Amino acid sequence: MNLMSLPLFFGLLLLLPSALQAEEPQEFIEMLNQDLTLSKTDAEKSTLHIYRARQYFKIKEWEKAEEDYNKALELNHKGWIHLERSHFFMTRREYALAYEDARAAKIEVPTLSHEADKIIEVAGAEILKQYEAENPITIVMDGKVDPNRKTRFDVMKTQEIPAAKARKNDNAKQQRTASRKTQVAASQPPQKARG
Repeated sequence: MNLMSLPLFFGLLLLLPSALQAEEPQEFIEMLNQDLTLSKTDAEKSTLHIYRARQYFKIKEWEKAEEDYNKALELNHKGWIHLERSHFFMTRREYALAYEDARAAKIEVPTLSHEADKIIEVAGAEILKQYEAENPITIVMDGKVDPNRKTRFDVMKTQEIPAAKARKNDNAKQQRTASRKTQVAASQPPQKARG
């Protein structure tokens, strides 16, 4: 929190004494509604809309939460509101909207880049996954297929396999010849050395 927003924060604390004591989201929403009618500046109203959006989010009133986030941005256009709304969209699995809000937050407030980049990365991957699921990769033949065309696999079948068999037969013949020579050499009596 920067020093410029501290007076706003403390001002809101004074404005919201009853709201801070609320325990249930619905009670908090009612108190925020009252505080919204009493607030005077756009910055205060924007912050109150953010608080109310969080409460609507807790009770899963998604449309009302989104409306409050949108209203907060209209009243006080800040990058951190974009970032918070991008988290909201991520939990709703609205990845394209989360991606756009995270990019806006990163552009408007460069110090939010680290957190915004995380959302951009995850949302971007999910967008790509959805796109690939909806648009699977297909191969389209753009011409007629020649049934007499020889592929490299056809050539391999005709040339390599007989050559491999011939090499295998040659190796077998060489092994048999070598084993016969050792048998013949073992069956002959040793010759005497001349000396």
